[in-house]
Amino acid sequence: MLFPSSKWILVLPLLLAIAGTVAAAGPALGQQAVQFYTDYPAVVIGEGQDLSLTVKLDNQLSTPVEAELSASGPEGWNPRFETSSYPTLTVTAVRVPGSTDKGNGEAVLKFKASPPKDAAPGDYTFTLTAKSPDGKLLGEFPVTVTYNAKKPAESKPSENKLTLSVDYPSLEGAAGKDIKFTVQIRNQSDKDRMVELAAQLPFGWRGYFSPQYQSQHITSFKINANGTERIQFTVTPPYGVKEGKYPITFAAKAGDETETLELTAVVTGTPELQLGSEAEVTGTGDTRNIHATAGKERHFTLYLWNKGTAPARDLSFYASKPKGWEVKFNPDHMDQVAPLAETGKPETVDVIITPAQRAIPGDYQVTITVAGAESHESMDLRVSVGASMGWGWVGVGVVVIVVAGLTAIFVRLGRR
Repeated sequence: MLFPSSKWILVLPLLLAIAGTVAAAGPALGQQAVQFYTDYPAVVIGEGQDLSLTVKLDNQLSTPVEAELSASGPEGWNPRFETSSYPTLTVTAVRVPGSTDKGNGEAVLKFKASPPKDAAPGDYTFTLTAKSPDGKLLGEFPVTVTYNAKKPAESKPSENKLTLSVDYPSLEGAAGKDIKFTVQIRNQSDKDRMVELAAQLPFGWRGYFSPQYQSQHITSFKINANGTERIQFTVTPPYGVKEGKYPITFAAKAGDETETLELTAVVTGTPELQLGSEAEVTGTGDTRNIHATAGKERHFTLYLWNKGTAPARDLSFYASKPKGWEVKFNPDHMDQVAPLAETGKPETVDVIITPAQRAIPGDYQVTITVAGAESHESMDLRVSVGASMGWGWVGVGVVVIVVAGLTAIFVRLGRR
């Protein structure tokens, strides 16, 4: 049969028309094949949190689709789209790959928004939209955000706005040495104020206040409205205080308001050398006034002890003496002398003093000094020098010769 029947002739144009309509409608149907959505359309965030949602575009077509993104919502929230690869890059359009045998084409983005500082608690709605470049709607959905912000407490105006701070609340120093704290005092009120200073110190300690970089001592000062002052607080632990940590309280008072600051002084041990004679230590023997003979050695026992709280190290002995004299020490060096509280007895040093051979009889001064890495001490000796016996016999001989000579002269004169 070469020609179709009349029935097919009538049906064929209708089928062609339907096929043309489907082909023409293809792009329009393709646009509806893109889905724009999130799995979490309602979320809750707290104060200090940002909104961060995962949103997706699914393309059911085999060809890629370009989507332009936008979001509308409350003012001040800065709604935006970002990618996981570049979290600080704002995205306004995305290319969604086509669907393949391996799966649907998909693009995944992050929708973010940041509540402003003055945002009140409540529900906020955002509308997320995806359109094609020619303006046709690809998808749209709402996101509801419940913001649980704490309602700020109402503050009552008050003049009690004095604050204290310190960079180094714990400082270390030796007994007898100054330890200096720098305290910052801030006046947060809107008027000038007079501030009185005080401190609570351990027994026997000394303390005073002074403006920073100045030497005068103060007990009060004026601070400007909304101003800040730095005060130097100097404390001095007494000599002999034990090593350890000592609490100190710094106080500042302005009107009816008193603020305190807790500080800590860490005291390290210090040596303190003492020198004495045998009579001063044992009650008998040489005092600081001794006798010596010209040209002869005189041994003097020097007593040395450390009444401090730390060892005295690297000690050497020196003497200041008259010209021509000689002073030696045995030993002349000590590695260290422990505190007397630990040793229970002083150290002894043999001091050998030799006056000059022709020293004129009389009183002389010899100063003995012991010096270490951290301390030193001196004592004075008065040395009374007498003539040697050799010179005494020489004197006797001279007298005998003179007397003999005079006698001979008188005898001769008597004979005449």
